[in-house]
Amino acid sequence: MTETPKQEDRRTLRTKKLLRRALLEIIEEKGVEGITVRDLTDRAEINRGTFYLHYQDVPNLLDKLQEEIFAGLAEIIHEMDIAKLLSESTNDKPASSLLQIFEYLDRHADYFRVMLSPKGDISIAIRFKNEMTRRMYDKLTTFQPQEELMLVSREWLIAYVSSATLGVIQHWLSTGRKLSPYEIAHVMTRLARNGPLRSVHPRLGPPPIP
Repeated sequence: MTETPKQEDRRTLRTKKLLRRALLEIIEEKGVEGITVRDLTDRAEINRGTFYLHYQDVPNLLDKLQEEIFAGLAEIIHEMDIAKLLSESTNDKPASSLLQIFEYLDRHADYFRVMLSPKGDISIAIRFKNEMTRRMYDKLTTFQPQEELMLVSREWLIAYVSSATLGVIQHWLSTGRKLSPYEIAHVMTRLARNGPLRSVHPRLGPPPIP
């Protein structure tokens, strides 16, 4: 009996899901280097021929998975509005754009937790920072074109924000996401509003700009 296109699509999605789960499990156990197609097919309990219907080799699987994950993340970051983020941060509630990012990270938590771990792929952290840097630079330039009015240059502001954000994300993931996406987005919103010093104690820094 010939499968319908819908049945083929479901089967393809199931196969890819099994392979990706197997990939992350193996990386978590022994690192990203040296994984073979046999490792993956044995773990996923599929045959090698099925693997090659979808991927050329293990690096191709890694690349395709990375592109898929980052495409979704880039779309959310692209929609971020700095003016809206600043206005929302005064309400002591999570900024909607930050909440969207953490909800996305939560949906793909297994991928980011493993890939951003010591056994993962350092290129993921580098790409994450590069994506943030590039998009933040464009948005900051539009929001504040007069760099001389900024307290620090765009370069250093972006370096600080991107590194700090990545650090928070890695800690959130590595400690088991004890805070919900809403709660961790609230933490990030408060940090964005108050900065590190006022987050320790209100008297340690100037009042936040309204």
